[in-house]
Amino acid sequence: MQVLTVTAAGFQLLLPVNMVAQITGRMQPDPVGPPMTGVCGMVQWREFRLPLFRTSELFGGKAEDDENYERIVVLWPMKSAGRESFIGLTSLGPPRVVDVTDLPAAREDAGMPWSLGYVDLADGLGVIPDIDALARQAWTTGDSGLG
Repeated sequence: MQVLTVTAAGFQLLLPVNMVAQITGRMQPDPVGPPMTGVCGMVQWREFRLPLFRTSELFGGKAEDDENYERIVVLWPMKSAGRESFIGLTSLGPPRVVDVTDLPAAREDAGMPWSLGYVDLADGLGVIPDIDALARQAWTTGDSGLG
């Protein structure tokens, strides 16, 4: 199975490649308020405005960890498909497609929010995020400062 790895501070997110709409460069977000944890604002992507999340902060790190992000990964969660379902995640390095099979489960629960599970990767912790739940929460009126 192929996944996209998104680099964050201390871990890598593992995302299904079929959820990835585009990988783009840095964009200046427009502030929203009061945002949910991890939201740094809204960005214009094609004809859509979407929330941009600081990946490290979203999964329990600090906002400063994401200040020097290189790319934005635009995702389209299939379960929450619709005009208001696209989200963006920062990536500290270039995302890459990797083949994964039989990854060992991490020995401990890292206790990160928005996570479905964890795996041990050769270069550290891999986090399997709950992108559908994150997108639903981000677009729920009043909960994120976005709706």
